[in-house]
Amino acid sequence: MTEEMQQQSEPVSGERLPAVTVGLFGPRKLVKTMSEVGQEVVERSVHGVRFLTGGYDDLSEAEERYLRLRDRIDAAVFPGPWAFDLATTGHWLTVPSTHLPLTGAALYAALLRASLTIKDVDLSRVSIDSLSLADVSEAYSEIGLDTAQVYDVPYEGPESVAGFAAFHREKWERQHTTVALTTILDVERELRAGGVPVLRIAPTRSSVRDALETAVLLGQGTRMGAHQLAMIAVQVIPTGASRAESGDYWQQELALSTHQKLLSEARQVGASVTRRSDTLFLVTTTYGALLRLTEQFAVAPFLGALTAQLGVPVAVGAGTGQTARAAEANALMAVEDSVAAGGKVAVYLDGSSDRVDLEPGPATTDSAPVDGTSPIDQRALEIVTSIASAMSSTPGRQVVVDVESVAAIMQVTQRTGRRMLKELVEAGLAWPLPPARSTAGGRPRQQFRLLTEKLD
Repeated sequence: MTEEMQQQSEPVSGERLPAVTVGLFGPRKLVKTMSEVGQEVVERSVHGVRFLTGGYDDLSEAEERYLRLRDRIDAAVFPGPWAFDLATTGHWLTVPSTHLPLTGAALYAALLRASLTIKDVDLSRVSIDSLSLADVSEAYSEIGLDTAQVYDVPYEGPESVAGFAAFHREKWERQHTTVALTTILDVERELRAGGVPVLRIAPTRSSVRDALETAVLLGQGTRMGAHQLAMIAVQVIPTGASRAESGDYWQQELALSTHQKLLSEARQVGASVTRRSDTLFLVTTTYGALLRLTEQFAVAPFLGALTAQLGVPVAVGAGTGQTARAAEANALMAVEDSVAAGGKVAVYLDGSSDRVDLEPGPATTDSAPVDGTSPIDQRALEIVTSIASAMSSTPGRQVVVDVESVAAIMQVTQRTGRRMLKELVEAGLAWPLPPARSTAGGRPRQQFRLLTEKLD
């Protein structure tokens, strides 16, 4: 039976947003978790939010469950990329949708459950499907385990799922692994029936909450055009001359400066900033905010200010779409056009109209200053000062540390040292360096450069 959760409270301030209904789809047990987290989202929302559930026992029932609710929902959440892609390629998706992300955090939980429930399990000898090699390597690095005998097959589209069960079975039969970790319910059932120890990787409640809140935003976008999701891609265009003149860590320094300046600019319209690489950043906002940033599509957002502040060319592309994926794709295509133009104009694409070129705005901005006095910033300042003092570095010389050296200086465990370095990175007081190759073999040691010049 379909369940409902509803809240009809009124907005307390700001622009009125419409009430939205979001459909939750997936295996029944997972949908139950989604519903529980959804209740938290309902209770925290100041706008009307309702969740309808469409749980199923088998993926073959997914389309029927969706079609039953499609006329009553404004957005949808699917259990993972496979179900989402099947809905897209099957052409039965009718509303903006997202899916639950599966990351290293979900892998941590699966590994813990395996160690507690499976006898004689060896967590360094497992087979994993769906997750990327980068996510697996990062997760194992965090818990200090080697990945030499960890086998991973990533999700690369719906067709790749057909080989997951055979992949796990082959590794088990050849005694290469002690447990299979899968994200697919049907794969779990098939392996369990064949006697292969198996556990399913499930998304964390935190990632479920993020997906549900994203779906609410998407649903509001379908009900009110001004709140349609928009993406702005910002691409730094480094020049050979500036790179040669600026030292070994020029690219990392430039990425840090770009990120900080974008955060300051985006804060004024309630947007969020994500770093994709050292030169590419994505700003997530709404169509209404994009209108304000571009002065009704008269000037380019960020372009003039960033180019002047960074001293290098910057390309900007903006995009909107019926889904977050479509908006991002349009923004990335647009920024490529801006790069081709040398960053002289920003480009806007919405997937239906012609390209719109936007001229740079003023080179100066009234961005709000970054508040460096928050508790975490003050703590980070104390940490970096203590480490830099203990290193007794020569004035002007770069200070490079790793987890082990930080733990020794601060007289803490390596786990706490790793957490301290994370705080420094988030506070803009340290920068992770590319891992150096080890001549002795094994995993390269991650090093960080302390930005001690910011202590002056």
